[in-house]
Amino acid sequence: MMLLIRAAIFTAVVAGGAFAPAAVRSAPADRASSPLLPLTNSDEESTTETGCTSTFHVANLDHLQLVGTELVLRDTRGLHACRLTEANTRALDEGQRAIACSQYRLQVRRVGRTSTNAASDSSSTRAFLTIDRGGTVATMLGRWTVAC
Repeated sequence: MMLLIRAAIFTAVVAGGAFAPAAVRSAPADRASSPLLPLTNSDEESTTETGCTSTFHVANLDHLQLVGTELVLRDTRGLHACRLTEANTRALDEGQRAIACSQYRLQVRRVGRTSTNAASDSSSTRAFLTIDRGGTVATMLGRWTVAC
């Protein structure tokens, strides 16, 4: 009888989740560890390109800037500027596929509705930035903003 009571208590406790394994959760995407560092004002002004400017930012800090066909990013090794083809510029801006810059493969994937401002010819959308460096992948949640 005592064995049956213990078995019933054990079953109730396990079924209730007291001994369920803890769920493993990664950090939220917007707080994920990123190999990219925020761009400084001088980083953003370093481009010689003109045209529409797209930025990926988290908490008002820009981590990626695309001006015309020039992509600028910063990591612990310094500032990187990459000239993209028109096709790769479009692919990055429209989230079609990952593009290469320095030792990174980068892809912006927009999520949700886009807010547009016709007066300033700009738009802003929540987006994920996926950063792949040699198989080590990080994803950040932020905003992809385009101004022309």
